[in-house]
Amino acid sequence: MKSLYVTLFSAALLFGCGGGGGGDDAASTDTPAVASPAPAAPATPVETVPEVSTAKFEDLVIPDGFDLITTYDMPISIDLDTSEPMSLSIYSDFNIADDGTIMPIAGSRIISGQIANGDFNGVIAATGSLKNLLIEAWYPDPNIPPFQTVVPVNADGINISN
Repeated sequence: MKSLYVTLFSAALLFGCGGGGGGDDAASTDTPAVASPAPAAPATPVETVPEVSTAKFEDLVIPDGFDLITTYDMPISIDLDTSEPMSLSIYSDFNIADDGTIMPIAGSRIISGQIANGDFNGVIAATGSLKNLLIEAWYPDPNIPPFQTVVPVNADGINISN
């Protein structure tokens, strides 16, 4: 019985160590195995359970006069002391340089047109996010500086005169 255990142990040792040696005097090119870390298991996403509202549509209270309209009509009236025709542009966004020069952002132009005899009356669609407007009126003569003013938006309308 002891010889059976010794034989099994010896066989396991020989197979586990790769067996006997080779009579080869050349250096072995085998590299020892390096243990690599096991790949990390993917993170399991945490599921969140949304809260369930117990409110009912019938419980919704809507104030009188409420509507879903996001724009409103805002009248603009301009009366300048000139008889020359002018080009008008109104912008919703602009920059003010360190020297005070107002520079409109071209992509924010809301309306453009002509002013005859210094008078303009029109209506633009305004939104609640609109806070200020840059109003520019250019003379045909490029040597004359334009009329420029920044005005706060007023739902009742904007009136400009000089």
